[in-house]
Amino acid sequence: MVATNALELGVDIGDLDATVLTGYPGSIASTWQQAGRSGRRGERSLAFLIGLANPLDQYFMRHPEAFFGKSFEYVLINEANPYVLRSHLLCAAYEHPLDKTDEALFGEHFGDVRTSLEEEELLRERGGRWYLSPAILYPAEQVNIRSVSSERYTVVDASQGNRELETVEAAVAFFEIHPGAIYLHQGETYLIAQLDLLSHTAYAQPVDVDYYTQTKDITEVSIVDVIERKEAGGVGVYLGEVEVTTDVVGFKRKRQFTEEVIGEEALDLPSQTFPTVALWFDIPDRTVFALAEKGLDLAGGLHATEHAAIALLPIFALCDRNDVGGMSTALHADTGRPQVFIYDAYPGGIGIAEKGFELVEELWRATLRAISECPCESGCPSCIQSPKCGNNNEPLDKKAAELILGALVGPG
Repeated sequence: MVATNALELGVDIGDLDATVLTGYPGSIASTWQQAGRSGRRGERSLAFLIGLANPLDQYFMRHPEAFFGKSFEYVLINEANPYVLRSHLLCAAYEHPLDKTDEALFGEHFGDVRTSLEEEELLRERGGRWYLSPAILYPAEQVNIRSVSSERYTVVDASQGNRELETVEAAVAFFEIHPGAIYLHQGETYLIAQLDLLSHTAYAQPVDVDYYTQTKDITEVSIVDVIERKEAGGVGVYLGEVEVTTDVVGFKRKRQFTEEVIGEEALDLPSQTFPTVALWFDIPDRTVFALAEKGLDLAGGLHATEHAAIALLPIFALCDRNDVGGMSTALHADTGRPQVFIYDAYPGGIGIAEKGFELVEELWRATLRAISECPCESGCPSCIQSPKCGNNNEPLDKKAAELILGALVGPG
């Protein structure tokens, strides 16, 4: 029997003797859940895990002790995230009116968010209690379980009288349904002919093509406030509030199977900006000089370090690499230094950066091992290349990344 990861979520076959997991599921908890679909009658069973060509899978292939010797990942939640707290308070008020004692349940930001909702006339105060506005029938319907934002774009089939196909989260809309994008829906291929930014509608036409599209984007990270700083590996490591701005500037048409680039086109789309939490760290000055002496690419080394560190972060925190963003630069405008940023890819942050900051030295060590033990010569999808890189994995310098991480980890 072949199944998606829905099999993980409680399907009980009974007579299943073995399971084959194609690719690491993303967490130790999910791996055991999927492996545990076999042997449900108390008999001995067998589970295979086939590693795919990405840093996390290959790390476990080379270091099975890192899997078997580790408990489940840290489950992270940022209860102070105002973007999440808004929805929590509306749903709570639907069940029972809020009062001042609820701050003990919802945290220090309870009062500010409650006041904001009152100003928007979503909550109404009466006798020291806050009631849900009668205009809101059932607030839980508006809560997106996959994103903190409820903003969405609608994809319609223009050849069928604008029949609705599905909706796409605003956060990924410019990457997936930009003008000229090839979009897949239930196995059918569509070309996005137009994206209406005012009505949040993408007009698609059925097509039969032998190429796919890949966007190119530019991301900038601005430091708003430093929450915490510490010394690790002889450098400064920081945790702080940042503002992330992403511009989708163009896309490539790439031939299926051969990956040949058959066309490239610019895009003129609005910038997307959101506040979040990030960790970032300095690079030793002596390492910068050493890279120059060896003729290695500083920017490529930082970029490779960023990619691999993001890929390995799920070892330490229960997350997917798509929950994490990153940016590296040889000279950051706010610090005047080479910098690597790793940030939560959700407005307000969800706790991943905090865990990375706490365990940054362990993250450096795991990242160095993943890169240095990969048998490739100059970098590959199993170590420093990322499938979600907006710069199409350019520039990357594997040897420079090893030198940078080696300096941070230190001897031994």
